[in-house]
Formats: sequence, structure tokens, C-alpha cells
Amino acid sequence: MRLRNTIIVLVLFAIVGGYAFVVSHYSETEATKKLLAVKQDDIAKIELKYSDRDIVLERDQGKPWRLVKPVGADADQAQANNLARAIAEGVLVRTVDDKPADLAPFGLKPPTTTVIVTTFDHKAVPAIEVGKSTPIGFNTYVRLANSPAVLLTEGAFSSGMNKTVNDLRVRDLMAFKLDDVQKLTIARDNGETVEIDRDGDNWKIVKPAPAPADDTAVRMALGTLVNARASDFVADAPGNVNQYGLEKPHLAATVVLKNGEQQSMLFGFKQNEQGKSGIYVRRGERAPVYAVAEYVMTSLDKSPLDFRDKTIVKVDPETVETVKVKNGDGEFTIKRAPVGKWDVIVGGKTSEGDTPVVERMLNQFRDLKGESIVADPMPSAQPFGLDNPALEITLIGKDGKDLSTVKLAKISVKPTAPPIPGEPPQRTEYYATSSGSKAVYALSSFSFEQLNKPAPLYMAKAPEPPPPSK
Repeated sequence: MRLRNTIIVLVLFAIVGGYAFVVSHYSETEATKKLLAVKQDDIAKIELKYSDRDIVLERDQGKPWRLVKPVGADADQAQANNLARAIAEGVLVRTVDDKPADLAPFGLKPPTTTVIVTTFDHKAVPAIEVGKSTPIGFNTYVRLANSPAVLLTEGAFSSGMNKTVNDLRVRDLMAFKLDDVQKLTIARDNGETVEIDRDGDNWKIVKPAPAPADDTAVRMALGTLVNARASDFVADAPGNVNQYGLEKPHLAATVVLKNGEQQSMLFGFKQNEQGKSGIYVRRGERAPVYAVAEYVMTSLDKSPLDFRDKTIVKVDPETVETVKVKNGDGEFTIKRAPVGKWDVIVGGKTSEGDTPVVERMLNQFRDLKGESIVADPMPSAQPFGLDNPALEITLIGKDGKDLSTVKLAKISVKPTAPPIPGEPPQRTEYYATSSGSKAVYALSSFSFEQLNKPAPLYMAKAPEPPPPSK
């Protein structure tokens, strides 16, 4: 009996499975109907006609899109391609009325948008008239120019065709690769100019005075320029740029590429239109006036010290034989011992050093950097607490000569303005200077605390006694 039931179940499974295979194999999914029989890659020209404006985009075969009306300008390729794709993939949901008596109820008298497409082979393609959206169903009424019928397409089609010229214009203002830049110049309206030249894989400041540059700061400035995008298109052919502060710009940033090409961005006044907070800019080589976000200018409006290399001291740990430390607890010495070990000497008493802790400290001096250069030369040590430093570290080489002495200070500063509720009444600042430079650097609290350790923390820990036997 059980065997017979099993056989019946297997036969039923075979029948159902076979039927499913036949249906799936021989059935064809009904193809989605399109509004137009056109492929995206075949579209050479798109005209968008509205009640208050006409926009025309076109391209040559294999070439980028460009705006030709109402202004001649480079087009945003992603936006233009999305528009062409939306037209080519517009879906015919169904026919609403083959011969409507009145087009007004569908928002087609007149249409909100008329879309005219031209293909590279000039194949006849009917224009699409776009009406209003349906009350329910999130569809849109449309009509093809070669038929009286009112059709339905997907609701996203309407919004996809509703464009302004600014939606379709390219917003990138400068185009270069960071590795192709040979020179960066930032000139202020007060006459101060910073010129930074590529020096192999690094950068160097040429003006106002030769100095190594902070590669990160330079790359950030170049990144700001190449990534700057127009937030507003102000004037394509301004008769006078004085009103934008661009006759004598506050700031001019110029890059010179390895091939000699030069690109500039000029920064003028802040936008004065209500609700807008951008900065007027123009390309030094082009006429149009744009606006960019305010941070673009503030990111570039830097002093020579901002672009300076902020290395306080650079020492190879392998060359250090002795470290002399003075801090609030007194003085102690860390001295290299045989077999890769270190000794810590306090008050004439020698203890074995904690090698990993000592080596971590020395590795900080491999390339100790400040957060910024506050002044160079330092006008006076007293305002920075460096006349009586909290910490002084002298590194001595294997030849007995001083490699560098670094002084670090920690001071409390009262704010000049009334404190913000909830904020501490004063803040702590950290500064550093070294024997190899006349500059004073702002230091992070982390760097200060990592170096400001008392002698016992550099000493090897005594092994813990074994637990008592039971």
C-alpha cells in the first residue's frame, strides 16, 4: 500500500514538473510596448519645447552631447544620456481614447512639454506631447504627433522631460588630472601670492619664500579646484563683471599643466540674491559668470604657512643613541643598551627599559608633524608657553652630537568672546618648536600626550609573581 502511494506521488510530480517546463519553455513574455521605435544610441538631437522656453541638445556620432539652445555650452553627459534613455525607453501603458473630442482634460491643450527627436539617419520619429498626470495610478497622458489617440505612459516620464537649461549644463568648472599639474598659484587682491611647483613626487613653495610644501595641503587645494561645480549659472555673456567683484577678484587660483596649458578660477563677491549664498566665479579663460559654494573659496584662501610642510622634526630612530627628557617631574635619560635593549636612568639609578614603549616614542620623531604653523619666525616664546615648556626632549646620535631638541608646551586659554553655554570656560592649546626651525607649531593633544610620559612608563614591568599553589 505504501509503495503504491509513493509511486502515485512521483507520477504526479513528474506531470506537474513536465507541464511547468513546457509552459516556461514555449511561452513568450509579452514584450513591453514603447512609445517610440527608437534606440537611445540612435538619437542625434533632442528638442524640448515648453510654454516659456525651448531647449535643444545635439551630438555628432560618437561625440559628446552639447547644448545649442538657448545657449551654446557643454552638456552634462550623464543628464543628457539619461534624457535620451528616458525617451527611448518610454513605455506605452495603454490607449485611453482613440479619438478624443477634447484634449484639455488630459493636459494636452496645450501640452506641458513637446519632445522632438532626430536620429542620425533622419528616420521619421513622431513628436511626443506630454500632458498631465492621472489622478490615480501615477501615470501620464501623452500623445504622438502622428496620431490623435491619447495614450498613457509611466508617471516618471513627465518629470524626466521637465528640464531647465541649468539641469542639462555641465557644472564642472575645471578639468585636469592632479598628476598633470606642474604649478599652482594662488593670488590675493592684497598682492600676496603663493606659488607652489612640483618637485618630482613632492611639492615646494617658490613664492613668497622657498620652503618645502605640505603635499597633503597642496593636493587638497587642487582637489577643491577640480571638483568645484557650479551651483548657479549667473551670466553667459556679462557686459561688465564689476558687479560680481570679478574685475579685481578677491582670489585667483591658477594651475599650469605639464603641457603648458593654464586654467584659472577667479573669485569675486558673495551672491546678493535672496536665498543664495554662493560666491561669484569665472574661469580666467572664459566669459561666463557662475556661482560656487562658499567653501570652495575658503578652502583655497590660504596663507603661505598653510601650505608649508609642517614637519617639526624628522629623525631616523636607528640613529638615536640617547634621549634626554625634562618634564614637570624632573629629568631622566633613555640610553641604548646592548642586544637591542634600552636603559632608563633616573637620579643616577639605571632600570631596564620597556623596549616597545621606547621605540614607539622614537617612531613619533621619524616624522613629527604639527597641525599648523602658527608663526615663522616665532616672535616670542612666552605667549606659547615655550619659555617654560612642559616637556623638552633632546635626541642624541651615536656620534654624541645632538640630532634635535624639541620643546612642547600646554597652555590654557580663555576665550575672548562670552563662552557658549555648555562649553568649558577655557580651552587647552598645545605648541611645539624645535632646534632645527624658528617656527612655532600647533600640536594635537594626542601627539603631546604620547610624548609626555613620566620615566616609570618607559621602564620594563616586573613580572607578576606566580599564583600560590593550592
